[in-house]
Amino acid sequence: MKAFTALILVCLIVSVPFIASTVGASGVTKTGVKKGDWIEYTINISGPPLDQARNLTWYKNEILEVNGTSFQTNMTSISVNGTVLSTIWHFNLTEGQVQGWEIIPANLGVGDTFFAVSKNANITVVGQEQKIVAGASRTVTHATDPGKLVKEWDKATGVYVHSLEWTRNYTVVTNAIATNMWSPQTQAQNQTGFYLQIAVATLLAVIIFFLVFVAARRKRSKKPILPHLSQGKIAVLTIFAVVLAEISFIFFFPFYPVGLSFAEINLIMQTVWTALIFVSLWLRIKGNYFLHEITMLIVMSAWLVGFSAVLMMDPLSSNSTIFSSSTTRVVMDILHAFFSVPALAIGLWLVILWRPESTLFAAKSKRIAQALPVFWVLSYAVGIVDFLLLHTTLLG
Repeated sequence: MKAFTALILVCLIVSVPFIASTVGASGVTKTGVKKGDWIEYTINISGPPLDQARNLTWYKNEILEVNGTSFQTNMTSISVNGTVLSTIWHFNLTEGQVQGWEIIPANLGVGDTFFAVSKNANITVVGQEQKIVAGASRTVTHATDPGKLVKEWDKATGVYVHSLEWTRNYTVVTNAIATNMWSPQTQAQNQTGFYLQIAVATLLAVIIFFLVFVAARRKRSKKPILPHLSQGKIAVLTIFAVVLAEISFIFFFPFYPVGLSFAEINLIMQTVWTALIFVSLWLRIKGNYFLHEITMLIVMSAWLVGFSAVLMMDPLSSNSTIFSSSTTRVVMDILHAFFSVPALAIGLWLVILWRPESTLFAAKSKRIAQALPVFWVLSYAVGIVDFLLLHTTLLG
C-alpha cells in the first residue's frame, strides 16, 4: 500500500504544475492585446456648452506595433460637428504608461495592482463581475479614483470597456460598443454552454450511480463485478480518471460564454464536493467502506486539483493586498484557513489510512470520520461568506 499511497500523491502533485503551465506565471505583467486589435466607444459629455470640435461622440482605439509590454495605439475620434482627429498613443505597462487607465495589464483581478505613472502610485482593482460587453459575456473588473474616475476593464485583455469621469464641470461617460478582440455571443453559444453544463452534471450523476450499483451487486453476490481489478487498482484508476476529467474541464469548459468566473465555478464545485462528502459518510454508516473510500478519493482528488487551479487563475494567488484590505477580510481569511486546512488534512488522512480489504479500517478511522463533516461544513460555510465579500456587494 505504500506504492498505492505514493501514486495518490504523485498524481495530485503532478497535476498542479500541469495546470499552472496553462495559466502562466503569477505576478508577471502581461499584455493582453496584439497588433490589429481594435475597440470602439461611444462618448457622452454632459455639462456647460462645449466647443463642438472638443465634444466627442465616438472614438476607436486600434493597436499598432506591440513589443512585449510596450505598444502604440491609434486613437481616431469623431466630434459632434463631424471633425475627425487621429492621435498616436504610447503605452508601456511595465513603466506605468497606461494613458488614463485606458489599457492595463491583462488578467488582473480583485486585489491586484497596476502602476500608473501619472499618479506615481499603484492602482488596486477592487471589484469583478460578469457583464455583457460588445455583445458577449465578459469578466469585467473595476477600480476608482474617488471623485474623479471610475474605470472598468475586460479582464482577459486589459482594455477598458466603461468609464465614468468627472473633470471640472463635466461628466464624461464612455462605453465600448464593438471590438474584434472577442466575438458577439450567439444563442447557439449560450445553448452550447448550457448543454455542456448538463453533460457534466449528468456524467457525475452516472459515475455516482454506477459506483452505488457496483457496491450493491458486490454486497449481494459477494463476487467482484470487475474480477480482474483489485480494490487498489480501482482506487488508482479512480484518481487518474478524476484528475484527467477535471483538467479537461478546466481546458475546455466555455467559462466566458456560460457567464461564470473561476470563483463561481469553484463555489459550484465545492457545493458538489460537500454533497459527496455526506454521500460518502452515508455509505460508511451503511457499512460499505470500499465505496465510502472511493467517493472520498473522488472528492479529495477533485478538490485538490480544482483548488490549485482556482488559486492560479484567480486573483487570490497573485496579490497579498487582498488579504489585508480590511479588518473583515483579515478575519474571514483567518477563519477560512482555520477550518479549511484541518478539513483537507482530515480528508487526506482518511484516504491514506484506508487499505483495500482491511478489517481494521473502520475502527482506526472512526474518530477521523466523525471530525470530517464538522470541519468540512464550517469551511464550506466560511467559504460562501468569503465569496460574497470578495466577489459580490451583498455583504459590503
